[in-house]
Amino acid sequence: MKSSLARISAATALVVLTLGVGAPHAIASAASEDLPNDEVLVGVEVEGQELDEDLPVPGEPEDTVTPKADLPDREPAGIECKPGWFFKITQNKKNTMSVKYHTFAENKTSRALDFKFTSKKSGTTEVGGSVTLSKEMKVAVLGSIKAEINVNAKKSWTSEIGVEVYGKIPAKSIVYGDYGIMKEKVSGYKYYRGSACQKSNKQDMTVWAPYREGWRVS
Repeated sequence: MKSSLARISAATALVVLTLGVGAPHAIASAASEDLPNDEVLVGVEVEGQELDEDLPVPGEPEDTVTPKADLPDREPAGIECKPGWFFKITQNKKNTMSVKYHTFAENKTSRALDFKFTSKKSGTTEVGGSVTLSKEMKVAVLGSIKAEINVNAKKSWTSEIGVEVYGKIPAKSIVYGDYGIMKEKVSGYKYYRGSACQKSNKQDMTVWAPYREGWRVS
């Protein structure tokens, strides 16, 4: 188990993946007016709700990649290539989070209170795509993402239990916390390159690879 701490403040809101408070979507256990001034509200797991596989990550721009020079459908005669599957990136898409744990805390008092969220469940995210990827294709996808977009991308990532985040809940407010794994997402196409460097079996798709874990507080 790894214990990691982060504290939310106005200055670090974007660093710790914080969004503005959203609309309540669960019945919450609340802090009452008789809490002592140093009381810390501990997050309660949201149960009976499907975890979001593609939760938006704040501050993620969607930038079009300027691709490297593409291979022609067939190279000039006399050139030989090693046959195999390849993946060509055409666009860097907005990254998302695969949520592994969802929690909340509610402050019903008339003053701001501290809160603490702790990740209590783990999960794993792997290289994947909008279509089923073979083992060989996953290797090609990860290689392209690491080389062109994000060197921290991994084949597989399992989130930690016991990672904490702190912050303030304004009076009469609910704060939600999502702990999960960030996914580097790109669009492109797979293709097979033959020994004569010809391309065939092109197929467009969106793919992703895990690269980080953390909290998103809203």
